[in-house]
Amino acid sequence: MTQHLRTEGARPSSGALEAVRSWPSEAARAWTLDVVEHAATDETIEALVASGSAVREVAISDDLDLVLVYRRDRPQLPRPPIDVDLREYDEDDVPRKLAAGHDYLSWTVRFGHALFERDAWWTRLWMQWNGRLALPSSSEARKRAHKTKHQYEAMLAVGDGDAATELRVSMLTHLARAALSDCGKFPQSRPELAGQLRTIGERELADRLDEALAQRRG
Repeated sequence: MTQHLRTEGARPSSGALEAVRSWPSEAARAWTLDVVEHAATDETIEALVASGSAVREVAISDDLDLVLVYRRDRPQLPRPPIDVDLREYDEDDVPRKLAAGHDYLSWTVRFGHALFERDAWWTRLWMQWNGRLALPSSSEARKRAHKTKHQYEAMLAVGDGDAATELRVSMLTHLARAALSDCGKFPQSRPELAGQLRTIGERELADRLDEALAQRRG
């Protein structure tokens, strides 16, 4: 449910958070609700949009991805919990980045849900861009996978198993996105990638990703 707030002092209800299907923690939920409430009186905030696996129909979400769009000055917010990935963009930069094929913002436009928007800012952006988003670059995804592989091997060499596990998940995620883009499929959230991979015959990569995710969860 999107809150459309124009009157100074108005407060959104907790119903604004119904789009988030799976909260990674109570701290993440409380922090997000505070920001949604703050946005009602902070005229610099145009939209706060949730994306990632937390807004998808998946069993487990390890973190919450949020995009905050502001105008003029970046808002002063409390530091988010470790399981909230907050990315902030000036409103003038968003269309330019989408036109350039920005992966993260493209994913947010395609799959995200607005928790707050001022004067239907996000809705208008969605109407303008949904249906004309470019697929993520498979070559860029493979470059990221190659870089992450070296980092993964370095962490294995120094015995940092936790860091190596995270990097392996990241590496395989990049490879999955590359494979899907090559087949003309827009990659969904990380927990959904293995299922998508199997529909294009990439069963081995799907199994490796499932295994890496299971290992990370312990």
